Amino acid sequence: MHENLLTETRKLEVRLAEFLEAEEKAVEALRRCASDLKKLSDVEAELHNKETPECVEKVFTARLEAIRSLHDALTEISKAEHEKSHLFESYGALIQVLEEQLPSVLDKQKKLR
Repeated sequence: MHENLLTETRKLEVRLAEFLEAEEKAVEALRRCASDLKKLSDVEAELHNKETPECVEKVFTARLEAIRSLHDALTEISKAEHEKSHLFESYGALIQVLEEQLPSVLDKQKKLR
């Protein structure tokens, strides 16, 4: 039985590493998105002060970049959530293994008395 516990523990470790990596990518994508949104705000402020065709073009370009980075961030967040679901599977598997082990542990305790 301890082999099952060891196997499930190792799966948990791998899944945790994968989740943390996905989470970090999501955080980086969110930071890029926030940066792009700030740039868009700056460009819009520039347009407010000076409405030239170049400024309008800059707004459209910055807006598209902000939308793309938001899309990227949401994609990375969904990947992290997917990896998180694997962690929940591991938690359930570990609970099951621990529960299955209990009778044999109790049986060994009785024999030692």
